[in-house]
Amino acid sequence: MESCEQSRILIVDDESGIRSLFQKIFELDLPGCQIDLAADGAKGVEAFSSYHPKVIMMDLSMPVMNGEVAFQEIMKVCAEKDWEEPAVVFCTGFAPPNTVQEVVEQSNKHCLLSKPVSREMIVESVKSRL
Repeated sequence: MESCEQSRILIVDDESGIRSLFQKIFELDLPGCQIDLAADGAKGVEAFSSYHPKVIMMDLSMPVMNGEVAFQEIMKVCAEKDWEEPAVVFCTGFAPPNTVQEVVEQSNKHCLLSKPVSREMIVESVKSRL
């Protein structure tokens, strides 16, 4: 177990059970990380703008604003504020849009996980990006 003092992780998922599960996993396996939660893409963009986390765990299929649009909005915030872009771990149970696949292929900073996903894969995907 490694500590991730001073690092922030933002979990963006419309399913409260998944948000809670991911939060518990990170609390146990990445102690010291600050974990923020958002229930949809729009709230995720707001949380990112407030906290500027290093890593975002982002669901793709959500109401209000999906993960693809939220990612684009977060990149705009980074450009406007001259912030370092976060690493985004996209997580979905559906086929991802081509644009998301292209983002992942163009930068090893981001990755795509298909649900169901193992605890080990979740932890490693985030830890390697902190």
